[in-house]
Amino acid sequence: MSASQQLSQATGLLSAVDAARNWRALILMFATLMTGSVLWGMGALIAAQVHIAVGTIFFLFGFAVVFYGGNAVGIMLMDEARGMPARSPVAALLESLATAHRLLLAFLLFGLMSATGLLLLAVVVWVCKLPWFGPVLFAVVFPVSVVVVGVAIFALQAVVFPLTAPAVWAGATTVQAVARVGAIARTRVLNVVLMMVVLFLIVGVVTGLIAAVLFGGTLVTGSLAASILGGDGGNGAGDWFENMVSGVGSRHLMAGGIGTGAVYAVALSLPALVFARGCCDVYLTNLQGIDPSSMESHVQGRMHAALRHAEQLRDQARDAKASVTPPSAESALSPVIKVAPLALVAATGGAPERETAPEPTTCSCPVCSAPHDACDVFCCNCGFRLEVLEHTA
Repeated sequence: MSASQQLSQATGLLSAVDAARNWRALILMFATLMTGSVLWGMGALIAAQVHIAVGTIFFLFGFAVVFYGGNAVGIMLMDEARGMPARSPVAALLESLATAHRLLLAFLLFGLMSATGLLLLAVVVWVCKLPWFGPVLFAVVFPVSVVVVGVAIFALQAVVFPLTAPAVWAGATTVQAVARVGAIARTRVLNVVLMMVVLFLIVGVVTGLIAAVLFGGTLVTGSLAASILGGDGGNGAGDWFENMVSGVGSRHLMAGGIGTGAVYAVALSLPALVFARGCCDVYLTNLQGIDPSSMESHVQGRMHAALRHAEQLRDQARDAKASVTPPSAESALSPVIKVAPLALVAATGGAPERETAPEPTTCSCPVCSAPHDACDVFCCNCGFRLEVLEHTA
């Protein structure tokens, strides 16, 4: 792409200023910021007076409101950037609740990729500890790693962070968002950087104009209010402004502080809308002519490989746990059963008594002197009738 084409695309970002006329998105952004601010203020107050855990809950709830509300505003602006009729705030909120988690998962994947790259760099640097060969390798690794890491950090700031959210707002899944943003960063990084610079200039100009309007209006109106209601303002307009901002003083000062906060919340909403709409335009412009299918297959392959590796680790942990599983109840009781008689012997001081049959009384035959039992009728040796001896006796 030539420089003139890149410049024409960058100047096309002036259409992002039209986002300030989207009053439904502006109202939703204002409500989001006000609700989040109220919840954060309540969280700080509760953390100071009740408990920090309860205050943390309010803070997290406020973060969730700002996160899902901001994504809903982005969805409405993406519809406008694609030339589609912008959906209602309620429909955008429902869509945000269903899809905004993809943005967190995409950032998590980018974080894992960055951590993997840092781990590989650490391994290469560790190899440089080898004697003789290490210093020579480090002379090459250090400058190359400086350039690679610097480009990666620059790409994260200029491409990944601004364009991942528009990809999700356009309906992309987590893998699709990562693949599309990765493809843009690989092929259109310079064009994206140029457009983002122009976008920041536009947002800066809009913010400066709004600040000039608000500052002038606040100065004149505040001075007039201080002269009319001056009894509460202290010694001058400066004290009146200070008390109004801090909320100290009469009801007029408190009311003025609330009104000022509402006005400046709307003022902050306008540059936020312009920036979000500009990010949508940058994403849609640089996605044209790019086929992210190869990047999507690559990301899916890496994810599947990571899942298989995790399953292998889980199976190995399960097998290791099974190898050290304690014996069953029956096998655990068998030593007790074997040891129980020994314990009984030790307790009674001798061997346990057993019920045995009385041993038979032996006698001798009067004829052949062969031994026989007293209950025998005949001698087993000579056949003498022993009953005759018994009856005679």
